[in-house]
Amino acid sequence: MSGDDANPEPAVRQHREPYTVPLVFLAAVIVPQVLVPAQNRVGPDWEVPVAELIMLALLVLIAARPGPVPRGARPLLLVLGSLLVLANMVAAARLVQLVLTQGRYEGVVPSANRLLIAGAMVLATNIVTFGLLYWQLDGGGPAGRVSGSNNAPDFSFPQSTDPASSNWIPKYFDYFYVAYTNVVAFSPTDTNPMSHRAKALMLVQSLVSLGVIVVVLARVINILPAT
Repeated sequence: MSGDDANPEPAVRQHREPYTVPLVFLAAVIVPQVLVPAQNRVGPDWEVPVAELIMLALLVLIAARPGPVPRGARPLLLVLGSLLVLANMVAAARLVQLVLTQGRYEGVVPSANRLLIAGAMVLATNIVTFGLLYWQLDGGGPAGRVSGSNNAPDFSFPQSTDPASSNWIPKYFDYFYVAYTNVVAFSPTDTNPMSHRAKALMLVQSLVSLGVIVVVLARVINILPAT
């Protein structure tokens, strides 16, 4: 028996994870920021679109490049993802402050529609970008998980404890789902954070979404015309 036969490598670990899915999700967040007219929304400020475009460009380069993902890609994606999260947090804070102080944006008090669109953009960016961070952080990132590295997992998925799913590896959509449920439930659902950094990130994500949903939605309901 050959050495390869004695230590068979699961087929699922032979190929890198495609980067096209996170690329498409990030592009879907950027498109409304470009297409929705400025008079129909409040922000986001320039920091968010710039960070998104840089991240998008990097994902395009990785997706188009054949072979293994460069070693330097993951640290760069983590830095860019962190900057994008920070920029979106600033945008969320400005939106909440605008609502709480009943301030003016570009000389006028924002309408209910403008606030709803702004809140939706912040929340969508919140979900996609935190999903990117979770995806790159957990277990050494996509390359680390595919290669079967010994990095401790940051998240415990249900499939991780199921013997029938021993070869299962989480992909970007799984982390997008974690980010989405954390926004709507303000807590983990079927996937639990294991490390302190994962718990801290989920805490920050919940706080951002809670502030936007509670403050902005309450203001929108208050200024909607009675029927």
